[in-house]
Amino acid sequence: MPKVSDEYREARREEIAQAALRVLERNGVRDTSIADIVAESGLSTGAIYSHFTNKAELARYVVGRYLLPRIDALEEAGQRGQLVTPRQALQGMLSMFAEVGLSPSLILQFWGEAMVEPGVHDEMLRTAGRLRASLALAIGPWARTQTAGETDAASLAAETARSIAALAQGYIANSAVFGPRTVDDYLESTAAVLAS
Repeated sequence: MPKVSDEYREARREEIAQAALRVLERNGVRDTSIADIVAESGLSTGAIYSHFTNKAELARYVVGRYLLPRIDALEEAGQRGQLVTPRQALQGMLSMFAEVGLSPSLILQFWGEAMVEPGVHDEMLRTAGRLRASLALAIGPWARTQTAGETDAASLAAETARSIAALAQGYIANSAVFGPRTVDDYLESTAAVLAS
């Protein structure tokens, strides 16, 4: 029996994930079953389970496929010493939704599911921790321009990263509940509110 290539396996995972995202968007996270994903994808139950055994694994894949590359790029910029302002970091995160077609309402549903599903909750905590750490690294060079000492800069970067994450969550929740909004509109209105 021929061995399945890594490229084929990854293509199949992506195909399943895309089918799952369509069903999740239509039915909601809580009301989506593996049978729904099987029907949407046209694959067998065994094929689905060989890639994702539960919603937590699917959430992990979606985060790894769509969110982590953007976080990695921000983190690498900070490690190279590139000056990334908090606004640029937030803009970089939020622009991902339009670029990859990831629905804010689906993210919001996963957050709700995380409150009642331990596996999804653990994944959410892992992702949030990684996000905050990466954001702190990304804006580290900026923080060093704002403070006198390295300890103060690290503290400022960590606190600012937490605020960036909170603003991103606000964008996601606002877009999910009240409808789409451009990232630029959100950033401008947020800046106006914070400046007053």
